[in-house]
Amino acid sequence: MWKPDKPIVIAGEALTDIEVWWREFGNAFHELCAGEVDEEWLVSITHAIYPLALDHEPRGTAKLVYTALMFEMPEFVEGEHAARARNVRLKAIRAWMSRCNGPWQPR
Repeated sequence: MWKPDKPIVIAGEALTDIEVWWREFGNAFHELCAGEVDEEWLVSITHAIYPLALDHEPRGTAKLVYTALMFEMPEFVEGEHAARARNVRLKAIRAWMSRCNGPWQPR
């Protein structure tokens, strides 16, 4: 199980390793999306990912999950399919992605 280098204390209480992992994972997503993350969606993703990633560093795991969720096949990026797929994905994972900078944005 992953453990933080130093304990994190909030209001005089040390967070558990699980609480620190969740906090770091969530903070990384917020940073990747400039704070525009739907909290309900993030909690759902964290619930799904944590059992699979509890031995891995949370910030690295967040980057991996973020990259996987935002991936588009290169041959579709320029075409109409990319636009349709992007719209479907935006509806599926909420509009926060449309406000995030990332590789899926047109250049």
